[in-house]
Amino acid sequence: MDQPFSFLTVAFFTKAEIFPGSIGTFRYRFQRFSWPGKEDARIQAWVYENVCFELAQDAVTETFPWTEAGVEALKAWLEDQLRRRGSEPYRVPYPGKGGKEEA
Repeated sequence: MDQPFSFLTVAFFTKAEIFPGSIGTFRYRFQRFSWPGKEDARIQAWVYENVCFELAQDAVTETFPWTEAGVEALKAWLEDQLRRRGSEPYRVPYPGKGGKEEA
């Protein structure tokens, strides 16, 4: 996985106001504000642990300008966060015998 965020472009963020995603257990979320070319155009990004965004307690956030340079900075930040936090293949834990989690 050389460039896991290569799909992120200025145009990508026109598709939805909020975009959640994950790479295995590495979770991220974007929210755009305004539109490119406007003074207040920006993208806020979060990374968090392997739970839903609403329950995340270990979320880290950063805001970037919605420009070519801002999107490049966002991708670099995400790649750094992925390196720091790591990722594992996603799996759904389920209780085994006696209520203990099994893989």
